[in-house]
Amino acid sequence: MSEKKADKKPKDLIRPLEHLKGEKPPAPGWFEKAVAAPSEEGAVTVGGARIRFSAWGEPDRRGLLFVHGGRAHRNWWRPFAPFFAANRRVAALDLSGMGDSDWRDKYSLDLYVDEVFAVIEEAGLASRGRPIVVGHSFGGWVTLAAVEREGEKLGGAVVVDSPLGVPDPHEGYNVVKPDKPGEKAADKRKAHFYDSMEEMIARFRLLPNQPAENLYLVDYIAREGLRRAKPEEGGEGWTWKFDPGDRAGFEIHFERDLLRAARCPLAFIYGEKSMFGQGDGIAHLEEQARGRSPFVVIPDAYHHLMMDQPLAFVSALRTLLSAWPVRFGV
Repeated sequence: MSEKKADKKPKDLIRPLEHLKGEKPPAPGWFEKAVAAPSEEGAVTVGGARIRFSAWGEPDRRGLLFVHGGRAHRNWWRPFAPFFAANRRVAALDLSGMGDSDWRDKYSLDLYVDEVFAVIEEAGLASRGRPIVVGHSFGGWVTLAAVEREGEKLGGAVVVDSPLGVPDPHEGYNVVKPDKPGEKAADKRKAHFYDSMEEMIARFRLLPNQPAENLYLVDYIAREGLRRAKPEEGGEGWTWKFDPGDRAGFEIHFERDLLRAARCPLAFIYGEKSMFGQGDGIAHLEEQARGRSPFVVIPDAYHHLMMDQPLAFVSALRTLLSAWPVRFGV
C-alpha cells in the first residue's frame, strides 16, 4: 500500500489529471457560478494580429485587466473575474500566440504591451480613470513592461508570482535571453498532435510542476487551452492553442531601477511555497518593495496560486484593491 502511494505521487505531481482519463472532476458551486457568468467577447487588431478578450461588468466603472501567464489563455481568469465585476469593469485578454488570439511571425515584449493598452482602450477600462493591471507569471513580466514604458497611464499594477531575480548592477534585469537572436516563430513551430481530447487533458501539466488539489480548476484550464488541429498544420486530431514557436528570439529585459522608479504604484502577490518566492531574488524584491509597495503572501500556495487557494487569492486581491493605492485616488 505504501509502495503504491509512492509510485503514484510523482505522476500526479507532473500530470495531475492523468488518473481521471479525461473525465471532468466534481466542482464546487462558486466555480460553476463564476464560469457561467455572462461575459462580453471582443477583439482588437494590434500589429496585424487579432487579439481576443472577455469583459465583465458595466463600462462606466473603474477598470481592471487580467494578464495570463506563458502559453496560457484568458480563461485562466474566468473563474475569478466575476468576483470583481460588481464594482469594476473587468477584462482578460489572450496575448498573441496564445488562447484564441492570432499567431505572429515574431513576438516581442513591446508588442505584448501594445496589446495590453489596446485591450484597455477597446474594452473601455479607462473610461473612469486609469485602470489597474494584474499579471501572473509571464503576464507579470508583461505588466512590468507596461509599467516601465507607459506606467503613467495605469492606476496601479499587481505582479503575481513572477520570477525576477537580482538585477545586474550594470545591465539591470536580464529575465529572458534569446537562444538565437533574430530567430522567427516559424523556425520553432512544431506542434504536437493527439488522437483525442481525453488524451490531451490527461497529459496536461503545470509548469513548474507542483501539487494540484483543486482538479476542477486544472481540468477547466486544460479544456479551454486545446483545439482541433488544422489540415495545413500537417497533423490530425487535437493540439494546444498556443504557438509552439512563440519563444523564438524572445527577450525580456528591465532597467536596474525598475522598481524604485516605477511610473505607477506596484503591488506583489506570491505563493508561500512557490519556488519563485524563495531565495535572493525574492529577498531583493521585498527590500525594494519595503515602504513602497504592498507585498502579499498567500499561505500554502505554490506558483499557480489561484489554482491552489482560489478563494484566498480572490479575498487577498479584493482587499488589496479596496485599500490601495489610496494616495493615488484610484
